[in-house]
Amino acid sequence: MADALALVSRLLDQLDGKEEFTELTGILRHIEPVLEDAEKRRVKEERVRVWLGKLKDVSCDIEDVLDELSTAIPKLEEETHGTKKAFVLMKVCFSRLTSCFCCSQLVNRVGQRRRIKCLRERLSLIFAESHGFRFRKYREIDQPERVGTGISTSHKLIEEPSLYGRDDDQKMLIRNLVSESSEEGVVRGPGVISIVGVGGIGKTTLAQLVYNDQKVKTHFDFRIWVCKSFSSRELRIAEEILQVIARKNKTSNLVELEALLESIRASVSGKKFLLVLDNVWDPRDADFSKGYLLWKLLRFGAAGSRILVTARTESMAKRMGATRMMHLNALSQESSWLTFRQIAFFGRDASECKQLEKIGKKIVKICYGLPLAIKVIGGLLHFKSSRGEWESVLREMIWELGHANNISTFDLLLFSYHDLSPALRCCFSYCAIFPKDHLIERDNLIKMWMSQGFLGLSVDRNKEKEMLGQEYFMNLAMRSFFQDFERDYKGNIIKCKMHDLVHRLAQYVTRYECFITGVDCVEEPDVEGALHSTFVQALGGHIGEPDIKGARHSTFVLAPGDAIPISTHNRKGLRTLFTLCSMNVPINPGTFVHLTCLRTLNLSRCWFKELPQEVGKFIHLRYLNLSSNDELEILPETLCDLSNLQTLLINDCMQIRKLPEGMGKLVNLRHLHLDYCFNLESLPRRIAKLTSLQTLDMLVVPCDDKEEAFKLGDLKNLNLEGYLHICRCGNLQNVTAAEKVELITRGNLVDLNLDFDWSEERRLEDKIILEALQPHPNLESLEIRKYRDTTISPDWMLRLTNLRRLILHSCPDCESLPPLGKLPSLESLEICLMSSMKKVGCEFLGIDSGGSENSSIISFPKLRELRFSSLFKWNAWVGSARSMKGDASIKIMPSLHTLEIDSCFCIKVLPNFLRKIPLQNLTINKCKILQKHCQKEKGKEWFKISHIPNIKINI
Repeated sequence: MADALALVSRLLDQLDGKEEFTELTGILRHIEPVLEDAEKRRVKEERVRVWLGKLKDVSCDIEDVLDELSTAIPKLEEETHGTKKAFVLMKVCFSRLTSCFCCSQLVNRVGQRRRIKCLRERLSLIFAESHGFRFRKYREIDQPERVGTGISTSHKLIEEPSLYGRDDDQKMLIRNLVSESSEEGVVRGPGVISIVGVGGIGKTTLAQLVYNDQKVKTHFDFRIWVCKSFSSRELRIAEEILQVIARKNKTSNLVELEALLESIRASVSGKKFLLVLDNVWDPRDADFSKGYLLWKLLRFGAAGSRILVTARTESMAKRMGATRMMHLNALSQESSWLTFRQIAFFGRDASECKQLEKIGKKIVKICYGLPLAIKVIGGLLHFKSSRGEWESVLREMIWELGHANNISTFDLLLFSYHDLSPALRCCFSYCAIFPKDHLIERDNLIKMWMSQGFLGLSVDRNKEKEMLGQEYFMNLAMRSFFQDFERDYKGNIIKCKMHDLVHRLAQYVTRYECFITGVDCVEEPDVEGALHSTFVQALGGHIGEPDIKGARHSTFVLAPGDAIPISTHNRKGLRTLFTLCSMNVPINPGTFVHLTCLRTLNLSRCWFKELPQEVGKFIHLRYLNLSSNDELEILPETLCDLSNLQTLLINDCMQIRKLPEGMGKLVNLRHLHLDYCFNLESLPRRIAKLTSLQTLDMLVVPCDDKEEAFKLGDLKNLNLEGYLHICRCGNLQNVTAAEKVELITRGNLVDLNLDFDWSEERRLEDKIILEALQPHPNLESLEIRKYRDTTISPDWMLRLTNLRRLILHSCPDCESLPPLGKLPSLESLEICLMSSMKKVGCEFLGIDSGGSENSSIISFPKLRELRFSSLFKWNAWVGSARSMKGDASIKIMPSLHTLEIDSCFCIKVLPNFLRKIPLQNLTINKCKILQKHCQKEKGKEWFKISHIPNIKINI
């Protein structure tokens, strides 16, 4: 997986100044200058690829030895000098093996010198072999690494770019989707339309534009998007469809196919739907229209329902039952140039753009109108600042691609890949561990990169690895290696996907190191003629066992009836093990106890009850994901022997009641995720010793004053960032205990969840506790849950001038709302489950009734999203008297974009000020009285909402 140059550079960094490894260091320094040339040649030269494989193997073995020595130093220090310096050394040695008496002692211990001698001999042979390849020498220092243009700037560049040259296609496709077909009276069932074109031509992009078009949204009762590139089994297709229809996150009570299909039939019956099946290529999909139960059930939909299929070949589209086809052609030169320019020239001044335009147009011609290729090459050139660098890229493209008769998108992707720095090549290629169309969580990906050592090569050694990882991610995103972004309330990317061709590139460059094995991992036809698939088809009820002895990274995709291959026990060189399990597929973690070289282990959603004691042997482990294991009850004390562990995810493990007492030994732990572990009684107090800890996303206030339990006041010893969920605030015994947390000094905590509890027993009134938990003014997101008082109005609430998101949830005694309209930065507001609240009045808007008639007021100046849900007694929503009189000096919610009212049974009337708001989306669900009053053209409230383009009532 690791780029050879990056791996060797990392090793040299660790070996620097270590006399015991002088000979190893010398050989590696001789090899390093030729590795860039070797990396490029390995694509076409098998002998070079094999040579690089040997080098990577021995380099990984050297790194393992260094890691073992680094881990053993504190123990030896304890034996020889006591414990005084042990933990300090342990932290230092994680990234750089200390050259000291301890190191010399360890090298001479238990055969370590023999191991190092063997490694030196292997490396010497590899170096000698390199002379026969006549590699060109290259020094990375000649081409300084370009990481990014700054994260804030990057976000602007990564906004979905404009689509050029597809206007006519888009209009025609929308017309075909919403128009009535003459065939529908003859053939019962949804009409099938297909977009056909080669990989990277823009089929999915066009389908997404049409899918999100306002006219299409209004025309269909509901829309469903299913990517068929990976989930081919009918059961999985049915699950995805039902999740969209029923708006469910899980279908745990509908595991059987028959039950899923019956639910789908009931949901679609009489409804007009649009189903998009994206990226159809699996031969099994071709039979989808020839009798599958799912297809038959979709016929229960109303006339005018449509299925939109994207496929690479016309024959596949026909086999899917398509009656209309749209063939996508390459972009024109003009559209190609416009697409390229918006990426490559982003942030440049006009004179610089003019200087580069002639070269840019020559480069665009080599992209042959392929949209994905144009975006990727545009992203590459965005990082080239001078005319000379652009000319160099043009020369290289002509040299490497200019003589080819048929340049594909893949060829241009590979060209762009080679332009990446060694560290970025490592980060990109590591994404081959994910299946196609997998939704990648950005922060988890960065932590996995960190666990593999990919973030330790920065020139700026003072930069936090997490920050460097964010820059790497944004760099790859700007180059179009990531797409389909999901964002948080601040607009930051939190999840993404990879285009299927980009994913194939990642698989290609790691095809002998990374393997995905699983039930639906069938081999994709080699449409582009470019590479071999690393997918392995399942055999029978068990996963096939490919010959992957040299694998360093392995992913298992498991469905009911699957089992982990027995050969996994012998893959002791694995550095990553990633599991993806369907519901009810239990895994025995004991299967992996021999894989002691693992750096990254993901056992999320694996349905096991207990982690084996042997986990303490995984001394190299940096990343351990145990999240969403609903039956996991016990974590062994040996978990605390993982002294190199950086990230531990236990979130959403509902049965865990306590953590191991020795958590304080995890001195390199940076991220501890516990959110939604609601049965946790308390945290071990020794967690307060973890000074490297940046993330502790849930803190439980214990119900008694046990000495060994972590207290709120212990937070002062930690420098936490980001999100914090304080659970069971109602257990606080006095104001002093609440004040000790000193939240007001925590400027790095920008996202806070204050969760009281349902218990009737309170030692203090909730309003006193809430007042004492005053956050820092920098706070951007606040949630208050299970709060018991008639109003939620602490003195500090209106001082949160940076607050962008507020959720008030499950506060049963609350009768009125604070003047939230005065919050100047608030963009999203959710009021939910307040069973005592009857009225939302002018006090909510923050408009004082006694204000001057001449004063200008803007209530909720930046609010974009407003949601009221499950307010069972709410019967009145009124605005300002001045506003009702037509006072132009008052503006209420001038930026509101989306309003949702759900399960509010008593509300009858909407406020008059809604007529003046530029609302785009209104949803009224399960509000029987209001639904009647808002009937189109008939209801007495219709005149207040008739201007809103997208209205959904009682969905």
